[in-house]
Amino acid sequence: MVKNILFPFIIIAILVSCKPDPIPEPNEPVSQARILVNPTYGQYPLYLDSIYQGPNGIRIKISDIKFFTTLMTNGNNTFAEVGYFDYREKGNVMIEQEGDYSKFPSLSFILGVDTSLNHDDPSAFPNNSPLNIINSGSMHWGWNTGYIFISVEGKADTLNDGVDNFDLSYSYHVGTDWYQQAMTFSNLSWTKTGTNEHSLFLKLDMESFFFNPQQPIDIPNESFTHSGAGLGPLTQKVTINFKNALQPQ
Repeated sequence: MVKNILFPFIIIAILVSCKPDPIPEPNEPVSQARILVNPTYGQYPLYLDSIYQGPNGIRIKISDIKFFTTLMTNGNNTFAEVGYFDYREKGNVMIEQEGDYSKFPSLSFILGVDTSLNHDDPSAFPNNSPLNIINSGSMHWGWNTGYIFISVEGKADTLNDGVDNFDLSYSYHVGTDWYQQAMTFSNLSWTKTGTNEHSLFLKLDMESFFFNPQQPIDIPNESFTHSGAGLGPLTQKVTINFKNALQPQ
């Protein structure tokens, strides 16, 4: 009698144990958001170490373009704490990360390293942060002075005699809290560049940077700034020209 009572329960247990495992729900695809910077010389793509001529006859080569952006937000939404552009080492990618691009029809940010970050110990940032000393390298001057915000380096041929002399090296390094620049880009157009990837393209016009009609850089007489004492007017010019040269594409 007991066996007869237990038999149905045994059958049910067997049937339950034989049910196939449930199929797991597929993972939601991760959205990627990128900010790319395309350097140009006027309307043409810019290539490092190529020769470009200014309106005054001076010819230049650009060997290095680097800059930081920090605190990139749209209202209460944070896109990234830090962006870092190094044209020679990283190409045109400034930021590449997981994120929902649709939350950022506008972006406000600091061109440079915000004061809240500029004087922190560069070895204390996470290993994947552009501000970590391993990643920032020569873009950090030392704890007391903080980071270089903008770096443009190269050579110029100032003789204008048709011969490739490139007799002058120029170096523009902008830093210190005084030269941070607040910027806002509105009505941004993000481009679908992959299955779950959207990219924002910026343009950096180096012809405008050097030869802005409002305040061109006089390279033979203004070839060097490290943002130190006595170099304020040139540092300010370099900062504003760079800011104006960087725009959504």
